[in-house]
Amino acid sequence: MNELIVNRNWWERNWKWLLPSIGILACISVFFIITGNATHRYVSVLAQPALTNNALEIVKKNNRVVEKLGELSPVDFFLLLEGDVTYSNNNTIVALTVGIRGTKGKAKMDILAHKNGLNWNYQKITVRIKKPIKETIIVLE
Repeated sequence: MNELIVNRNWWERNWKWLLPSIGILACISVFFIITGNATHRYVSVLAQPALTNNALEIVKKNNRVVEKLGELSPVDFFLLLEGDVTYSNNNTIVALTVGIRGTKGKAKMDILAHKNGLNWNYQKITVRIKKPIKETIIVLE
């Protein structure tokens, strides 16, 4: 009944979960190093859907935009990634470019807004259409 008990060291017992964990953490770290604070900027816009939704409602009331693009669909995450986000003045002013899609085509919507409490006051909204002809429509100035 003398059994030989072999104790393996810590590395031999735990390498199967440690190496993949280190690899995943390295990939996440490289992602945040490459993107910088862009992740924070885009997430902060996604956390405030009223910023893009209210601007889109203003754009939908413009007859020229509806004539060129048709019925506009809501802004989603991938349309947001097509644009750019810049915050200034302690995150109370935002300059945002976001893609918009309609039944007849797509364009870019440029927004300049100032945050007043919980509401956004829009200072400028423009729609830039590339195809079939380059055209810029100033919706709000």
